[in-house]
Amino acid sequence: MTDFTLWQQAPFDAVTGHILSRYHDTHRRQFAELIPLAEKVATVHEGTFPAEVLPLLQHMQAELFSHMMKEEQVLFPMINQGAGRGAAMPIRMMMHEHDQHEAAVSRLLELTGNLQAPEGACGSWQRLYALIRELVDDLNDHIVLENEILFPRVLA
Repeated sequence: MTDFTLWQQAPFDAVTGHILSRYHDTHRRQFAELIPLAEKVATVHEGTFPAEVLPLLQHMQAELFSHMMKEEQVLFPMINQGAGRGAAMPIRMMMHEHDQHEAAVSRLLELTGNLQAPEGACGSWQRLYALIRELVDDLNDHIVLENEILFPRVLA
């Protein structure tokens, strides 16, 4: 887990700017590599690769990209302009969506045996699970920064 102490007192625009560059941009790059690799592994290892993983990743991508767009276009501008408690409704919506992202991650970990590739798995399969691990870790940090640092400060 990342140390977020720096962000507890930083100006809101610095926090939201960090979230955009460190997490939103990163998630977009991660999925750009993850989806084609998952398609390859699902095709090559049909019958042994968990069939639900690819559609779940595709669903997660669509949901997360929609979520990030709402933050970028609506919530973060409100926060940066000093909306304070006026941002309560969008924040509640984002936190609800964070819960949905966490549920999808739990399902993904369940389907993949906590991202343990089977013995003798090819390099692509191993790389896919390593990339998913990076996504999961980054997404967790992203959600913690928003839910536990940014949003409580905005609503204080």
